Amino acid sequence: MSSRQHHLLQQLPVDLNDISLTEWDDFFDYLGFRPDSRRKVFEAVFHERVSGVDGIQGLSKEERESLSRVAVIRRPRQHELSRSRDGSYRLTLVLHDGHLAETVIIPEWTDGTLRKCSASISSQIGCFFGCSFCATGRMGFHRNLTTGELLEQVRQAEVVVRQELNTDLTHLYFMGMGEPMHNYRAVSDALTVMRDPEAPGPSPSRITVSTVGLFRQIRMLASDHPEVRLAVSIHSADQQKRYEIMPVSSRLGLPEIRDALVFHQRQTGSTPTIQYLLMEHINDRPEDARKLVAYLGNLRAGITLIMYNDVPEAGLNRTGEEKIDAFQGILEEAGFPVDIRWCYGEDINAGCGQLKVCRSEERVSVSMRHGLQSGSPVSRKPAEDR
Repeated sequence: MSSRQHHLLQQLPVDLNDISLTEWDDFFDYLGFRPDSRRKVFEAVFHERVSGVDGIQGLSKEERESLSRVAVIRRPRQHELSRSRDGSYRLTLVLHDGHLAETVIIPEWTDGTLRKCSASISSQIGCFFGCSFCATGRMGFHRNLTTGELLEQVRQAEVVVRQELNTDLTHLYFMGMGEPMHNYRAVSDALTVMRDPEAPGPSPSRITVSTVGLFRQIRMLASDHPEVRLAVSIHSADQQKRYEIMPVSSRLGLPEIRDALVFHQRQTGSTPTIQYLLMEHINDRPEDARKLVAYLGNLRAGITLIMYNDVPEAGLNRTGEEKIDAFQGILEEAGFPVDIRWCYGEDINAGCGQLKVCRSEERVSVSMRHGLQSGSPVSRKPAEDR
């Protein structure tokens, strides 16, 4: 028995939703499953979403009994679905240990036509990095989400989109609670599963992974998943100011991040998105825009300017429209395409930086403290059961 197999079998029963793809091979090597049987289990768990080992079809009696002795399948279930006045949704799942995971669904309309429907999924419970503007970071870090929990967010978001909007999920963003690159193994495994046309989620070219700038993982993503898009949160091109906004910057130098962006672009041929959250009197002056232009230099990149969403504990304010226009103008004059991400879901605390929950028994106090009661609850039943 290998050390990895020994580690897995010390945690019986093994939740098939929770193990990595590498552990998956080790586990079924130990059980002696044939390749075709492994594939049947894989499809049942990740594609068909069976609720238990008994629901897996095509196994021999011996294989089913062997698997039942050492494995279970636990599914996150819908805890709450709230709809914002602007039409976006906040989907809360309760996990097997009582923690809650948040997914935000944003339909975008043009002239009455739904042109895009995206979901932003969480990768962690809480966050290790503690950015000054972000409610999630104030939770502290609790744990990583597993591959199965990531995929279940996508699957349940698809159900909500079909039932509420009668359309398909067109884009997926790893931009919810937590830092996706800090949970790289599970995120990478989920991306690998989603390459299969039968798996949940849109095509890989419509999936974006966001990061605060973990440059080693940016390089890994370029090599492992060149078809997936990259977004990097910069928020200031001044190292000291960036440190004040994002304390993790003390270990993530701007030069190293830029080198990783260049590597990613050369490796994948795609254009990264630079995310920049505008905060009044913090990073919204013309000189801040010019520093960003100088930092990016000849790097081909799109820039998304993000409007600050209110987090009462942060004590920050949103930049005014005149300053936004001036900031955008400097960037565009330098040749960078600029999008502005206006506020979605702010009244249900689903906006960028507002996600903050921990365990299901804490949900009421957290929701009231952050104004979630202003949203419109759609249903408390699991969407797939309606």
